[in-house]
Amino acid sequence: MFKHVTRQPRMYEEVARQIEEAILADLHRPGEQLPSERELIERFAVSRAVIRESLKVLAEKGLIEVKPGKGAFVREPESASASGALRLFLRRRRDDRFSQNLVEVREMIEEQAASLAATRATEEDVKKIEAALAEMEAEKGNSERFARADLRFHLLLAEATHNELLTILLHPVTDLLLDVMTELSSSPTGPDQALWHHRQILRHVKRGEAEQARQAMHAHLSQFAKRLKKRQTVLRAAAGMESQNNSNLASKLK
Repeated sequence: MFKHVTRQPRMYEEVARQIEEAILADLHRPGEQLPSERELIERFAVSRAVIRESLKVLAEKGLIEVKPGKGAFVREPESASASGALRLFLRRRRDDRFSQNLVEVREMIEEQAASLAATRATEEDVKKIEAALAEMEAEKGNSERFARADLRFHLLLAEATHNELLTILLHPVTDLLLDVMTELSSSPTGPDQALWHHRQILRHVKRGEAEQARQAMHAHLSQFAKRLKKRQTVLRAAAGMESQNNSNLASKLK
């Protein structure tokens, strides 16, 4: 199954790659123990240090768990690992188009989520979403708590689709929204507008009206996009004024 690794600067990467492929091909099932360190050394014809480094790489990827004194075991796939990796990627990729990209991704994911939730949500799902909406109503006076309840509403809606991939994709996106949502929720009309839209979405989900739920989510996200664009305009104007003031000050000091 495994091949000898020819001498190269980073042999542990090739060892890790081969073991990873074996795991992904289900040659080693979740919970199963990998061959012992000694066996891996013999099969790959590499040093103990290379094997240990390759196992470290696989553990960091969440593919295996190394138990001291027992060995390395294949881990069950976890959605949290995938979301965590995507979350880190998104946090490092912010640029001038980031906000627009975020809006487009939300439209693609959440409109479909609302539609699917309308046909798949159980009574328990609906109760959880209703609880999040009730929390939003109770926290109108606290922008951060209101924003957290708002985001919880959206995550619970995604969970109500019973499509794990939707939830995995949405989690890191909502994490990036907290600061922005908190700021938008602090405006006088922000909470009431958001609550109205959320009530419409939930109403259609409860009725099993997939297309209406999708349209209600589209209307909500369109309103969010407009408010976000207005916020960016204000921030750019403020940044421009600060830059001009600094330039004037520098001129006077010459």
